[in-house]
Amino acid sequence: MMHTHCRYPSRFTAMPLLIAAILSLLTPAVLAQEAAAPSESEPATSAPTYVVRPAQADEDGFTPLGDLDDEQQTIYLEFSPFGAGVRSIQLPDEYETVKFEKHVTLQSEQVNNANQRAVPFAAVSLFLNGTTVGIGGSDTDPLWTEIRPGVFELYIDDAQGNPQIRIERRFELKPEQRHGFILTETIENMSDAPARVVLNTLAMNDFPKADSTYGGDRRRIRYGYLLPPEQQGNSMRVRVDNELLSRNKLLGKREVTQFGKAYPSERLVWPNEDVLPGAQRLSWIGFTDRYFAVVIHPVFDPSSISSADEKLLSGIARIDRYMLEPLAEAIDATQALGMQSTQMEIAPGESAVRRLGVYAGLRNKQIMNAEPMVAAINMPEMVVSNLGGICAPCTFQWLAHMLIDVLRLFHSIVQDWAISIILLVFLVRACLHPITRWSQIRLQRFSVQMQAMAPKQKAIRDKYKDDSKKMQQEMAKLWKEEGINPAGALGCLPMFLQTPVWIALYATLFFATELRHEPAFYGIFQSFGNWGFMSDLAAPDGAIPLPSMMHFSFPLWGSVDSVNLLPLLMGVLMFLHQKYLTPPTTASLTPEQESQQKLMKVMMVVMFPLMMYAAPSGLALYFITNSTVGILENKWIRAHMKKHGMLEIENIKAEKAKKGPGFMQRMMQAAEAQQQIREKGVKPINPASKEFNRRQK
Repeated sequence: MMHTHCRYPSRFTAMPLLIAAILSLLTPAVLAQEAAAPSESEPATSAPTYVVRPAQADEDGFTPLGDLDDEQQTIYLEFSPFGAGVRSIQLPDEYETVKFEKHVTLQSEQVNNANQRAVPFAAVSLFLNGTTVGIGGSDTDPLWTEIRPGVFELYIDDAQGNPQIRIERRFELKPEQRHGFILTETIENMSDAPARVVLNTLAMNDFPKADSTYGGDRRRIRYGYLLPPEQQGNSMRVRVDNELLSRNKLLGKREVTQFGKAYPSERLVWPNEDVLPGAQRLSWIGFTDRYFAVVIHPVFDPSSISSADEKLLSGIARIDRYMLEPLAEAIDATQALGMQSTQMEIAPGESAVRRLGVYAGLRNKQIMNAEPMVAAINMPEMVVSNLGGICAPCTFQWLAHMLIDVLRLFHSIVQDWAISIILLVFLVRACLHPITRWSQIRLQRFSVQMQAMAPKQKAIRDKYKDDSKKMQQEMAKLWKEEGINPAGALGCLPMFLQTPVWIALYATLFFATELRHEPAFYGIFQSFGNWGFMSDLAAPDGAIPLPSMMHFSFPLWGSVDSVNLLPLLMGVLMFLHQKYLTPPTTASLTPEQESQQKLMKVMMVVMFPLMMYAAPSGLALYFITNSTVGILENKWIRAHMKKHGMLEIENIKAEKAKKGPGFMQRMMQAAEAQQQIREKGVKPINPASKEFNRRQK
């Protein structure tokens, strides 16, 4: 069972409201249930009784806003009789799959096993002059009347039937095909006495879990905020959270109950420093998933505002999180946000008005920046290509944004995202080629040196197998005599320095909304009997569809409904890489070490394709192209080295002798000199040296 609390200024004490709120969605008109305790400065009086005026049932239901069949429109709203809320938010221009049969639904009513409902943006209850009044209603006993499409009203009378309060809820689609709607709520005092009211409504529901869990659960809560006035100063900038908060942050920790471990049915979200750090002055808040966002934000004219405070969410005192299924696992739990208004003092015959904006659409910077009000509150900054977790610190957003811009540039030229991905790989590898070439040369030459030295190393091991200290000393002496720099083994270090580039590329392609439902190579595969292979670069390649009875789920993959070919091709490429491009063994290995090395090779060839089996085909194409280009690049580097004799041990030694000791060797020599000074004192100066003669003078 869900429950909530309502907070007011010092004249009122807190009281539980969500039980009444949920009941108001499930039952007809609700009379006064509880009243706040009076303050010491006021005499105790009984709370007045109010009755919500029943509405006429509409068999046809409320009229939706928008046209779902018109792909030129961006949003379609269906309304619910429960609190005149939103039954569903659908996108006429976006579909669930490449079959283009079912439109994307961003919000919908959620019902639990106890038939309790979470209706997005529904009016739940009104706290009126110390009395809680449920204003939800139900299908069979409606309370809200449709005046015209998107506009609804409700009347509250006193016990004698005299009108006291009229509430109007007006939904308007944003103009100029922008994404979302504006909700205007008007509370009119029709009585002859002042009215003190607090309105409780629901906001958005959490996104449902994705069919594919590849890459983990990408549902997050995002928010924008202003600094405290003394820190904000004259700045108009809205700051965006950089925590990348998972939705699990809202769930909190499970608690032990008589029915098992359960999440708290209610939790304060804002103001709450533990949940939304720094967001004491909230500008906007919403839920996002991999591609979409639903966000509530203030409504204002960006061209005429003079203060950053006009970008704050006004008229809201607190936001809470409610659970429909507290006992469910985290990934299946359904949570909704609820909003409590500030207390409004409404004079007789006057009205109080609150306006809220809702952005509902793709999580795309270009789209968001095209909407002045959304851009003015810096909401586009929420669009990041970051997988979070341990990879988050090295996923530089400036690099990810640069890569997606280059990808868009290539697409504007070739008009195909798959070819653009291939061109992007070529460009990145070309930029990194000097580093790759340098590291490969060092690594290959170090491998040749170690091979040439292997017999001598084996002899030392055999001779001093019972004296490990002496063995280490002789090994160090051998390396010095052979002129081998241990830093040569760091030839792969530059590859690690390239890791942020690859992570940024990976994250960019994973979150790029541009790849969603886009076929590869101008849809050439679909011309063969509408073959589904690579018909959606944001989904697995789907080469061979499986019958429904053979569908299965796996924690790292999610739902699998096809045989995918691209991961198998990756396995072949990994095998070729291991067979032809792995440097030869640098020293003799024990049988156990050889077995471990073989096992590692098998793991690389098998495990990597398995991990990528349910990956989006755009990501798989990137890895395949990158591996192919890497193989060709490495073969060219090795051929170049062989052609110029760079792998001949005599040439390597001659070059070493010509260059003299390298940086690492000089460092080692300096360390040895310091050690000698500590052990034996300063070495006497040679009388025949210039240094001796200079000191004599």
